[in-house]
Amino acid sequence: MVTLDAINLKIAKLQKQAETLVKTQSSVGLTKIRDLMHKHGLSVADIESFVGKKRGRKPGVAAANGVAKAPRAVQHVAPKYADPKSGATWTGRGRAPLWIRDVKDRSKFLIDAGAAPKAAAAKKAPKAATKRVTAKTKPVGAKRGRKPGAAAKKTRAVAQAAA
Repeated sequence: MVTLDAINLKIAKLQKQAETLVKTQSSVGLTKIRDLMHKHGLSVADIESFVGKKRGRKPGVAAANGVAKAPRAVQHVAPKYADPKSGATWTGRGRAPLWIRDVKDRSKFLIDAGAAPKAAAAKKAPKAATKRVTAKTKPVGAKRGRKPGAAAKKTRAVAQAAA
């Protein structure tokens, strides 16, 4: 049977092997870098100046019109729906996730139990209260610029001429 001391010795040997591998790999990488620097005529100062450059506007410099933009405030929205199987949540904004996309009644997934009666009350609201007022529609045969009865008179005249 293997003892704890034997396992600790193996762990120590493996850690030493790992350290030597890291040293050899890093030395290989450093020699490649040194060769590339020599090939292209670069110095450490060149690399430091290149790494020090930042893209875009320098910090502390105002925008072109003299007014710097304020950073956007991130608004966190509390999740409204939760999947009981996976525990995933959704705020109700944006595209619906797969677990709730095709569900007809989303009240089953509501996190806040007090929100369910509000949703049910909204569904039971009388339709007359939510009905939109639409513009009056023209008769089917009416065209722009004609009187409403002109199309009917024309069809009667055509029917009489045919008879």
